[in-house]
Amino acid sequence: MAAISVELFAYPWDILEATPERFLDHCVALGVTRAHVTVSYHSGKFLLPRNRSVRVYFPEPGALYFQPDAAAWAGGLAQPVSRLAGSGWLERLARGAAERSIELSAWAVFFHNSALGAAYPDLAVQNAFGDVYPFALCPSHEAVRDHAAALCRSVAALGIFSGVDLETIGYLGYFHGHHHEVTAIPLGMAEKFLLSLCFCPACRAACGSAGVDAESLAAAVRGLLDRRMQSDDASGGQDEEAEHVATLLVACPALAALIRLRMETVTALVKRLSVEAGSAKLAAFTSSFVGSPSNIWMEGVSPTDVGELVECFHLLAYAPDVAQVNSELVFFLALTSDPARVNLTLNLGLPLTTSFSQAAAKVEYALRQGVRRFSFFNYGFLGEARLRWIGDLARIARGDSR
Repeated sequence: MAAISVELFAYPWDILEATPERFLDHCVALGVTRAHVTVSYHSGKFLLPRNRSVRVYFPEPGALYFQPDAAAWAGGLAQPVSRLAGSGWLERLARGAAERSIELSAWAVFFHNSALGAAYPDLAVQNAFGDVYPFALCPSHEAVRDHAAALCRSVAALGIFSGVDLETIGYLGYFHGHHHEVTAIPLGMAEKFLLSLCFCPACRAACGSAGVDAESLAAAVRGLLDRRMQSDDASGGQDEEAEHVATLLVACPALAALIRLRMETVTALVKRLSVEAGSAKLAAFTSSFVGSPSNIWMEGVSPTDVGELVECFHLLAYAPDVAQVNSELVFFLALTSDPARVNLTLNLGLPLTTSFSQAAAKVEYALRQGVRRFSFFNYGFLGEARLRWIGDLARIARGDSR
């Protein structure tokens, strides 16, 4: 039976505040065997309950947290480099992790980047109405794929990571959590799905090469969205919305062809990144803008196709309800056919986790399904009590009754 792996996601600013050495000592005390640390990240606004230097933190938009080698970065877009990159945090972390036998993964955010989207709006996602989403680079563009290759290659060139986490490697959706994001009409799964489809010039060109009439499809999407958005309270429940999406895919061959085209683009990109990563193993995320984690296909990520190219998927089991998480896990296991390819990732913060028993039930069920990797989000977001839960959950996962 495979050994249990307990893993923790962490940001550079939290590691620096604690000091890399104290952070790693904390990992050892909690039973953590792998740390996933940010090397490229998007903008945000974070409340940090244990950080003594700052309690409300605004990350530098779209920044790199390491200094890339110029040769390795060839082909990458002009991505900002964080002021923290020169602090020595990563070098100290690498030395300390080696001394403590803790594995390191590079947690890299690829196409969710407001800084690059603003600098290169012609490379960003465009919806069916022609509106640009500046937070989302579109992988249909060769320049965007080249940028992803440069990022992966540069991380591998550091020589300190045994894994690379591919976050937002596909087509980002409409929902973003943007600053002062306002919606005054009901938006269900179907509306979010349709608003997330990209019709930028590169996507239109790809459609043309595949025999898909992009303009007719965009017009149909606009028409359906207009009718839905102008009908006020017509959005249904989650189950009903899922049926509507399924109906659209069956009734509209052009839409189904577009989805398949997006999945082929992302799969080919991940295959390319597996070469750029060298000896480092790739991991993908199931993060999705609507519904179940299995809906990652809406972002162009096929669990079955990409699953052959990555060591594991981080299954973001963020739903509070235990039964829902268990159901999502079973379905995803059916798609991947191998529990070794699933890393159950729990957010122990409120409101996603209301009690320790709720988190423990998810871990115990996953164990019975053969899952042996468990990740926790996030070192800086959790208070002392919930951070200690990681150690307790690690003992449950390893069958340690002490």
